[in-house]
Amino acid sequence: MAVEKKTDTIIRKREILSLSEWRSTQVGMWAWLFQRFTAVGTIVLIALHLVYPYQVIIQTLMAFTLCFHAVLGLRVIILDLSKKVTYQKLLFGALMVLAIVLTIMILKLRIFYV
Repeated sequence: MAVEKKTDTIIRKREILSLSEWRSTQVGMWAWLFQRFTAVGTIVLIALHLVYPYQVIIQTLMAFTLCFHAVLGLRVIILDLSKKVTYQKLLFGALMVLAIVLTIMILKLRIFYV
């Protein structure tokens, strides 16, 4: 990690291209990043859906991003309501599996397709 010194505070910056620093990232940070990416993806896909309605690829990607964003929101609610953060990896993994299952169910039911 690169360190910059400003007066009395130390600012630590992550080297973006350093794989060793990315490997040490905690699960909670990955969940936070993934939720932010799916939020931006949802906004972009809603705009695309308004411009190009009934496009299968846009609807599929929207189902994917909405399911993942929703289960990551459930993760935040569960962590806020519980006092234990020790099962964060298990919770993250279980909710990712749930998001995949929900996405497959939505796509199999073809709810969005006309």
